[in-house]
Amino acid sequence: MTSNPHPVRRGDDTTGSACPAVTADSLLLLDVAHAVLSRSGGQRWTLQPTDVWCFARPPEATVRRKHGWKLHLSATPLSAPLVLARAAEVLTRRAASFKFAVDLDRVIRLGDVWHDRGTGGKFVTVYPADDDQFRTLANELDVATAGLSGPRILSDRPVRPGSLVFFRYGQFTGDVVLTDDGVFEPWMTGPDGSRIKDERAAGFTFPPWAAYPFPSPEASAAPKVAAAPVLLGGRFKVLRAVRHANKGGVYRALDERTGHEVVVKHARAHVGARLDGTDVRDRLREESRMLEQLAPLGVTPGKLELFEEQGDLFLVEELVPGQPLHLWQAARARDGGPGADEAARMAARLVRLLRTVHEAGFVVRDFKPHNIMVTPGGEVRLIDTEYVTEAGRERAPAYTRGYAAPEVRALGLHASPAESGKVAGPEADRFSLGVVLFSLLTDLDPRWAAGWSDGTGRPEDAQRTLELIALAHPPLAPYAELIGGLTRADPGARWTLPHTLARLDDLEGTGGRPPGTPTPDPGPAPDRTPAGAAATRAELPPFRPAAIDRLIDDGLAHLRRTMTPWRATLWPAPERDVPHTDPCNTWNGAAGVLATLTHAARARGDSYALDTVAEVAGWLDERLFDVPRLLPGLCFGRSGTAWALHDAARLLGDPAMAARAVTLAERLPTRWPSPDFTHGLSGAGTALLHLWRATADDRLLDAAFACADAVLEAADRADGDWTWPTSHDTDSALAGAHTYGFAHGTAGVGAFLLAAAAAAEDRGRAGEAARLTAAALGAGDTLVRAARVEDGRAAWPAEVGGKPQLRPSTQWCNGPAGIGTFLIRLWSATGLPRFAELAERAAAAGVCDPWRAIAGTCCGNAGTGHFLLDMADFTGEARYRSQAEGIAAVIGAQQCESEGLLLVADAASGSEYGNGAAGILDFLLRLRHGGTRPWTAVRGTP
Repeated sequence: MTSNPHPVRRGDDTTGSACPAVTADSLLLLDVAHAVLSRSGGQRWTLQPTDVWCFARPPEATVRRKHGWKLHLSATPLSAPLVLARAAEVLTRRAASFKFAVDLDRVIRLGDVWHDRGTGGKFVTVYPADDDQFRTLANELDVATAGLSGPRILSDRPVRPGSLVFFRYGQFTGDVVLTDDGVFEPWMTGPDGSRIKDERAAGFTFPPWAAYPFPSPEASAAPKVAAAPVLLGGRFKVLRAVRHANKGGVYRALDERTGHEVVVKHARAHVGARLDGTDVRDRLREESRMLEQLAPLGVTPGKLELFEEQGDLFLVEELVPGQPLHLWQAARARDGGPGADEAARMAARLVRLLRTVHEAGFVVRDFKPHNIMVTPGGEVRLIDTEYVTEAGRERAPAYTRGYAAPEVRALGLHASPAESGKVAGPEADRFSLGVVLFSLLTDLDPRWAAGWSDGTGRPEDAQRTLELIALAHPPLAPYAELIGGLTRADPGARWTLPHTLARLDDLEGTGGRPPGTPTPDPGPAPDRTPAGAAATRAELPPFRPAAIDRLIDDGLAHLRRTMTPWRATLWPAPERDVPHTDPCNTWNGAAGVLATLTHAARARGDSYALDTVAEVAGWLDERLFDVPRLLPGLCFGRSGTAWALHDAARLLGDPAMAARAVTLAERLPTRWPSPDFTHGLSGAGTALLHLWRATADDRLLDAAFACADAVLEAADRADGDWTWPTSHDTDSALAGAHTYGFAHGTAGVGAFLLAAAAAAEDRGRAGEAARLTAAALGAGDTLVRAARVEDGRAAWPAEVGGKPQLRPSTQWCNGPAGIGTFLIRLWSATGLPRFAELAERAAAAGVCDPWRAIAGTCCGNAGTGHFLLDMADFTGEARYRSQAEGIAAVIGAQQCESEGLLLVADAASGSEYGNGAAGILDFLLRLRHGGTRPWTAVRGTP
């Protein structure tokens, strides 16, 4: 047997460690496979483990079919070794290729309660050589694994009721299509040439050209009739789903005996299985027990029935009318937040709810807005008791990260029940209460109150951060001390509930002020001019250059140590669910990270950073043309790849690499259905202009002008405006998009045309320059007309012709930060004051509430920070740099810790440029070391 040189790399997707610990659990399934193959005559088979799967292939394996009927076997963590051993014997004997989850941790993840419903439970995948082998293997695997446990696979059909063997029609090695969005999607082509996407959905389907593989009346072509309403337990008619999840749904249903609406919670057999043999059914039984125990308190729904059906478990509860607290607070946030008296009353009710539970001897362990219902009368009820337990009782760990106490997060979800029982007590609930109150009053990310890192206490200046946030969110101000007291890092120092209630009693009915406090003089009317935005500097944390330098140092170190050059992607994907995109693109591939590393190496003169640039550039250089087709977009195509590689090659003094980057740029299409910046011709044209200025190669300039011509042809001139909709003909989720923003609309296109006009002027092409400048001016005036200015802040509709956003977004992609980026450049080129004035108002919008934004470049504070530095560069006004420093301080306050490093992005955001670490670090590098705005064409004679 052969294997690759990196047999097990558990943790690469989450911890970022290149050398994770090897444990017995991590090797168990590989050992089972080796043993079965050796014993069954499979010594010449190839076992190829990866981070997720281990592929097993016989020596005589030929090229598999592109698509067809395949088999899946499910398993629990306890049954997985037996399922694999028995299945491997059958598959070795039949010489059928297969893959299996590489270790028990991966098995647990496949069966996780929140795993994707279309792929959950697929422990083993079998690739039959033909349909005859498919049927043979289906029957033999069913016999071999009979009696073992595993969850149902929702995308497949079982070979018989209760079997662990499931089947579906899907891809083997079939076509992988690169869409116009830069996303790789699996497609299948039938014998008649028709094509269909291979979607892993939570339902069994197969293409029209495929014959059902077993004799069955379901294979007939009879027309489908409407499905009858689902009746559970012979009594509860499902009306609608509240939520779908891998563990089972939550439904609103009608009790046909009483005529009352009820809530039904569903626990699917063997989902969420643990090594102790329990699964979600056991947890639902525990929830049922808790409802019975809590019933006398009157703070939870009443339990109506608990029953099994087809192996699954269902819990029926009374329907508590009203809105979950997170929706209640969101509705009020749209109107400026709850009033002072209403907020005080709600806060007191939440504290009393928790006090009632604690005084009865219970702890909630997951106290958060989603689990609390606000009734029409304003009362609050605890509607999810899944994790409620007796205080001090040993239970498996459970929590929601954004609301959990630091000692609970530090323990993690893999702690023993004994360890969890020691920390998940009333003190931890009080911490969660403080975070819930913070969310109630601000509608901000709860991590501002809970802390951004797992395993560490909240920062020493956490109380000061709350006070600063309160300046932008006045309803928080009277409660900042209270919330700080509840969320102290030391569990023993947290405020008690009686002390909290006493403080709330002082606040209730006084407009949020302690009794006896005179109504403050409102003073003069606030300055509503853009210059008034300078006052927002006082609302931000103090700028600490040493702290920002530490974030840069640690962030660059993290990028270096998490590189995975042996994989298909150079950095692990973010933990959040993201599409499979081009690993060499700018926004979430290697090119964007390379740009940041190049910036760092050039600015700091760091030889170690230079070595990292060389390694990343070499990896990218080997893959310049390894995609099915070249897409033009700067962020999701390959024009940004050419740009980043060329800059790195110049730094490295490698002319051959630089020439290959230019060749890539020259091969990009100059006609495309999208005119936008991130996916289309405006991005490609901007990259071509940058490369032309770096090389003086007029072929690149000609290509840029060709892009500009195509962009001008795509303009929509309705009502005298200049806008650029994305064609409906494009294979893109953006087809038909019609926006004002930088990423996909008027601002980004206008910025490209303005840069192209400057290039035409530099080349003495006056007519071309005039034509392009006129279009850029048209784009600018369109943005002026579409803007809504309120309190000195500018906002634009999300869609052309729509209503302006009531809460101005800070986004670069579709908000003031990106639109202002174009407007200030247009003012610099034309001297027309209307563009500078609107850019100032866009800047005021960008800094009005940075606490609400994520840290990222595309959709968050780093993009706003770049815009503010642009404003400082173009206007010479120091206040904009001060505001950019304040934005950096907000980013610094969001730091998280990983293996001793302070990072600007957690594992959910990853290392990518768009909204991950690389883009944020690029802004901090520019702030500390200077330089021009990344991904913009800078004017100058080459």
